[in-house]
Amino acid sequence: MSQPFDVAELATTYANKSAQDILKLAFEHFGDELWISFSGAEDVVLVDMAWKLNKNVKVFSLDTGRLHAETYRFIEQVREHYKIEIEIVSPDHSKLEPFVKEKGLFSFYRDGHGECCGIRKIEPLRRKLSGV
Repeated sequence: MSQPFDVAELATTYANKSAQDILKLAFEHFGDELWISFSGAEDVVLVDMAWKLNKNVKVFSLDTGRLHAETYRFIEQVREHYKIEIEIVSPDHSKLEPFVKEKGLFSFYRDGHGECCGIRKIEPLRRKLSGV
């Protein structure tokens, strides 16, 4: 990884640049340590652009345990098409299982999304980001 950069300065410099130019900068700075987060169809364009710049692009996806079967199939299609690994990041089962046992699978309809999303999304994402 190269030297730290001034984010405000780069934001100004790259304000009118293409997504590809911004990805090139990211790969120049972070090299093979750059990770792309992939959630589904809306992110495949970013994966495609990154893969065209670096065939060793690292990709991860958050599996909340509540994804549709089609989403899992799509992740596999992307993995096979680009011949890349997609690291699946899951909730901590030692926290998820007691939560589901106490509140059920659909507690977010009653309680809002805070606790459920904290366990299924926020904590796993923080865990992943702390290691990159």
